Amino acid sequence: MSYDLRVWEPPAGQATPASFEAALRSWFELELVEPGPNPKFAALAAQMAAYKDYGDAPWVGDPVADAKACRKAVWTFQLPADNRMQLLVAVVRRANALGLTVLDDQLGLALAAPNQVLPPERTDFWKEAMQVLEGAPRGTNGAPAPTPPPPPAAAPVPAPAPMTMALVSARDEMRAVLASLLPQHGFISPRVALDLPYYRAQAEATYFRTTPAGGQGVVLLTSTTNQLPCLTIDVNVFSEEIANILRAVFPEHDEMFFRRQLNFHVGIFHGVPGYVPIRSTADLQRMVQEVQDPVGPILEMTRTPQGMHAIMAGTTLFPLPPGNRQGHKSLAEHAQQNFGYAALVSAWLYGGDQFQAMAQKKRETEERLAPAAKKDVVLARVERLLAYLRAQVKRKA
Repeated sequence: MSYDLRVWEPPAGQATPASFEAALRSWFELELVEPGPNPKFAALAAQMAAYKDYGDAPWVGDPVADAKACRKAVWTFQLPADNRMQLLVAVVRRANALGLTVLDDQLGLALAAPNQVLPPERTDFWKEAMQVLEGAPRGTNGAPAPTPPPPPAAAPVPAPAPMTMALVSARDEMRAVLASLLPQHGFISPRVALDLPYYRAQAEATYFRTTPAGGQGVVLLTSTTNQLPCLTIDVNVFSEEIANILRAVFPEHDEMFFRRQLNFHVGIFHGVPGYVPIRSTADLQRMVQEVQDPVGPILEMTRTPQGMHAIMAGTTLFPLPPGNRQGHKSLAEHAQQNFGYAALVSAWLYGGDQFQAMAQKKRETEERLAPAAKKDVVLARVERLLAYLRAQVKRKA
């Protein structure tokens, strides 16, 4: 497994981003720009190639050749799973010294020159990580530890099957629909779509916008399931306020855990699983209509923390059809009983008298769904969150 890093040079005269979302917006905008090779990318790549603390070739591929071939304003390259954090620190130190910004969206960190960490509340995490990693022994007398023998070569990953004409046609039509609807509401889209690990599907388009609450993302994916062309549209809404609380309580988790809060797929309001088979024009039109309503109104309502809470608590009801696979009766029930704690945190902040009932329901849901061997651990996590909320977080309603 490898992990993408994105590096760019902030445009001259542009203010340094003050938030992680502002850094994402800068990245998305620069993804569309191709100014030609950047000498700073070449300088960073040369320093990476000279870095031998973790073997003669610790990188994925040849950074010098990659940087030379990059004509875009954003250079995207990969870190290997082995020694990933140590190599990340090495890249960040060298990139920041050159005035470059580094984005690790897997960790949910943007690291800008000279030493800015976004989101700012994760500065201590980053500093502690650097201290631990740079202080860790690598061998005797300060020398790097011997490079272990290379593992057996992995079997080659098969290339994805070519898309059928039906899938290409459905993808292109849905991509055109999203491109006509979302940008007019402030969504922006990078040139390269972001894959989601939750789906065995190919990402085709990604849209994101910042909101007063935090941010919203819409991702279009394609796949062939049971020999049928399928589309998936993943919708995710997150509150930075909720994410900050979850970071404090569960620092062992990655950024995806904190930001997948009010999350669902288009098709849920018609009782269709995440992979929507496109057998006819009617199937595609149903998806389009669902994007327009109710997904469009949901995205508008959840721009604010109070709007997010109204949906997750069921004050504003978006019913789901009977007979859906999970048995949820509404989007609120889907949010409350799905993996994660966003609805519970939102209820503490804005739910008033609703909180106690929602806390008890969360306990019951986790006890019912958790595997027997992990039941105690799962329930302890709920109590850990509740204890933190009561001791550290002031209620707002």
